[in-house]
Amino acid sequence: MAIVAPTEIGMSCVNIDELITFYVSAFSFSLVNKIVAPAVSDGGSLFCDAGYAVARLQAPFGERLKLLAPNNPPVHAPRSRSAANILREPHAAFLTFIVDDIGQASRLALECGAASLAAPVMIRPDLCIALLQDPEGNYIELAQYDDISLYRPDLASAPGRVS
Repeated sequence: MAIVAPTEIGMSCVNIDELITFYVSAFSFSLVNKIVAPAVSDGGSLFCDAGYAVARLQAPFGERLKLLAPNNPPVHAPRSRSAANILREPHAAFLTFIVDDIGQASRLALECGAASLAAPVMIRPDLCIALLQDPEGNYIELAQYDDISLYRPDLASAPGRVS
């Protein structure tokens, strides 16, 4: 068995259009497509009995984020999570974006609708981390390494990835 394409992460959401705009604007994703799957008469839809929409967003290195929303989304609940105990939340997940300028990336994400949970802080001499939430409350970790080639030496030989 071999994985034949970059990783794709699926994430359920309420307002798919808001999250498309956020990830395109804040993190340079591009919209690959958006498809609406109608409800099926026998109720046998794989993801939602009412049908759903799926948007595929592609990151600059080829990874994809799939946003999935039911055709009859629930009322959006306000963000209520905190960064204090992310790891104590069952099934909590977060997207990590490794960036070259964490201050700039954090400011842009906030301008695009993110909420800050923890401002950029050095957690090791070579690593700065910030924690955010997207407009629907999903966790986002921003990471900036002093020398990305030490953390990800595998990228050194990938064209256009690490200089």
